[in-house]
Amino acid sequence: MRSLIAAASLAGIALPTIVTAQTPPQPPRPMADGVLTREEALARADRRFDALDTDHDGKITAAERAAMPQRPQPTGDGPMQGPGGHRGDRMLERADTNKDGIVTRDEFRAVATRMFDRQDANKDGRVDAAERKQWREQRMARRGGQPAE
Repeated sequence: MRSLIAAASLAGIALPTIVTAQTPPQPPRPMADGVLTREEALARADRRFDALDTDHDGKITAAERAAMPQRPQPTGDGPMQGPGGHRGDRMLERADTNKDGIVTRDEFRAVATRMFDRQDANKDGRVDAAERKQWREQRMARRGGQPAE
C-alpha cells in the first residue's frame, strides 16, 4: 500500500513538470526587436486580409470594402485626405490588379511585398528603424511636406 501511495505522489509531482517541458516555446512577437522581416510583413498582411474578408471566402469584395470602418479624416491636406476618404480603400483599389472588383489574398500579399521591398533599402530582407525613417522622409518629400523631427 505504501508503495502505491509513494508512486501516486511521485506521479503527481512529475506529471506537471513533464507537461510543462513539452509545451512548445512561444514565437517572438513581430518587430519585438524593432526589425520587420519579409515573413513578418506577409503574416501581418494575412491577418489584415483575414480581418477584411468578413465572409472568409478568400476575397475582399466591394461589399466588404464598403463595410470597412472609416477612419476620421484630418483637416487640410494630410495623407488620409482626398477623394474617396479612406486611405485603405485606395490601397485595395490598387491591389486589384486585374480590375475585377475583387481583391484576392495573392493580390493583397503582392502589395505588401512591394511595400516591404520599397522600405528594405539595403535589400537584406529586413526593415529596421533607420530604413523606416528614410522611407517615411522620402514619402513626405514626394508629397511636399516636411518630415516630423
